[in-house]
Amino acid sequence: MNARSPIKPETLQSVSAQLAGQPIDGEKAAAHAEIFEGIMQMIETLRELPIKDVEPAVIFRPVERGGEDGS
Repeated sequence: MNARSPIKPETLQSVSAQLAGQPIDGEKAAAHAEIFEGIMQMIETLRELPIKDVEPAVIFRPVERGGEDGS
């Protein structure tokens, strides 16, 4: 996988204005960039875990219940 560039406030300002039509100021962009960068670093850490062939510990299987009250 290619190395990712850090998220910059200027990038968020550009995306916000051009794609969402909602310009944001530099201070707000800097705060969001810091948050998003932390999230992206956590995602990278999760992707590095050797769990590709591990099944989930819990499997949800819904059960139909009879009666009007749902019990």
